[in-house]
Amino acid sequence: MQNENALSGKPQRRKSVSAENIYLFKTEVLRALSDETRQGIIVLLGKHGALCVNDLTAHFNLGRPTVSHHLQVLKDAKVVKSEKQGKEVHYSLNLRNIKRSIRSIDKVLNSIEGN
Repeated sequence: MQNENALSGKPQRRKSVSAENIYLFKTEVLRALSDETRQGIIVLLGKHGALCVNDLTAHFNLGRPTVSHHLQVLKDAKVVKSEKQGKEVHYSLNLRNIKRSIRSIDKVLNSIEGN
């Protein structure tokens, strides 16, 4: 199927990056991923599926409040999701949103390459 502009004889425009994609590119997701501890949390959640704060704290030389803070940053960025199971809250990766963010970053990079 041909582009409508091609049928009308008008020159085709390059695809541009929407303001929304640029916003997604430079917001919480990249900030959340910029910290080594949060990267470590992501790796652990990827390996184990779902973990609680105590499980994660055992892997780091950090206190529970610090790990909880990192989890909150990841949760705010929608990189992880939480589910209460009894008295514990278990955290897991939000793969759907991570993939969406990667697609947005890819669009920005493709736009840059196209210039």
